[in-house]
Amino acid sequence: MPMLVSGLLAGFVLGLASGGNWRNLAKLDLKFWPALLVGVTARTAASFLGELAFSASVAGLALVAFVALVNRGMPGAWLVGLGSLLNAAVTLINGGMPVDPGALAISGKAAPSDGLHVILGPATRLPFLADVLLIPVLNNIYSVGDVVLAIGGFWMVFRLVRSR
Repeated sequence: MPMLVSGLLAGFVLGLASGGNWRNLAKLDLKFWPALLVGVTARTAASFLGELAFSASVAGLALVAFVALVNRGMPGAWLVGLGSLLNAAVTLINGGMPVDPGALAISGKAAPSDGLHVILGPATRLPFLADVLLIPVLNNIYSVGDVVLAIGGFWMVFRLVRSR
């Protein structure tokens, strides 16, 4: 979810910088927003939930995708939903989000032991959807789903702030 939040913030800042108005956020008509709040909270808290981490993470992704589907008419919503579904799929199929050990080594990070991640290996299914994208500036590893989520969040807020 950090990528989604980053996309939302970037969309807001760039929307304002390009002549938008923050008051346009009042026009936001997000249906089922409490489900989104629960989903984001579940994803955020998942790493602290021990044995429930995996279930909380997948449930959170499913709720985010559901809210995006319900609000698919909003700019960027379908990208948020797609990113959530990509992350949920690779996580479910592999029993956790696979993370590239090479990217971990380059970043200097230890293998996560949060119950949410597994090490990417020869048996990993859908490895191209795993956490394989090392972003050096941020020194973090992301998945294709994370990037799609961030782009969707960016576009949603940018368009809203820039609306007339």
